[in-house]
Amino acid sequence: MTHEQRLLLFKPKKLASLTKSSLYAVAMWGRSLVTAVRFLSKAVSDHNSVAVADYYIDDFWKIHFEESSTTLYASGREHIVRGETYVYMSNHGSWMDIPALFGAVPSSLRMISKAGLMKVPFLGPAMEKAGFIAIDRQNRARAIKQLETAKERLNQGISIWIAPEGTRSRDGKLGPFKKGGFHVARQLGLSIIPVYIEGAHEVMPADSMVVYPNRVITVHFCAPVSTVDVDRAHTDDLIALVRKRIISKQQECEKNS
Repeated sequence: MTHEQRLLLFKPKKLASLTKSSLYAVAMWGRSLVTAVRFLSKAVSDHNSVAVADYYIDDFWKIHFEESSTTLYASGREHIVRGETYVYMSNHGSWMDIPALFGAVPSSLRMISKAGLMKVPFLGPAMEKAGFIAIDRQNRARAIKQLETAKERLNQGISIWIAPEGTRSRDGKLGPFKKGGFHVARQLGLSIIPVYIEGAHEVMPADSMVVYPNRVITVHFCAPVSTVDVDRAHTDDLIALVRKRIISKQQECEKNS
């Protein structure tokens, strides 16, 4: 993938001096918590919560890229039609996947996350107020109900991001996909955009607070996969197609690296 084929979305103001350090993560989380508090105080009195949340989410992802001195690119954004609502599905191997997606998707986006993230002081309540959805994967009945909330977000014109593996990959390989998000997209007739996030694991590995600055993350958007006329019996075929496109993009990036 050449630089001419990528769209530059963010370039840090300066390079970091340390080759790796957990201090960058401390700065990211510290400033993010301040942003969460600011959003909570604003959202109490402002009824246009979607627009307010979008404003602070924009601040959130930029904090991460500035504090880690990371550059953000995107490719394939021509596949995204402005005004359309999508279900984005990607690989997930790093915390940095989250700000990368928010920076790369050119519209309102919320994520489906683990319930535990919602328990983080200030950040969790801010996420809930902003319209994020927590999925309790230990309670099937509760998880199904929470996926219904995801449908409400999509009906409001807000796209959602789902990591179909259900957890972060530790070795960079794409794990098995869970079916919940595919059923949501299928039932609403919304297209799924497969996404491959390149370089996030190199900035901040899974299960680590150590950040490797001065690197590049590129979010690659693949062509949308239609869910129209896909019935429940063919959900596995839908999953296989989305998975194939993500893996193909990963292999293409590895070949060109």
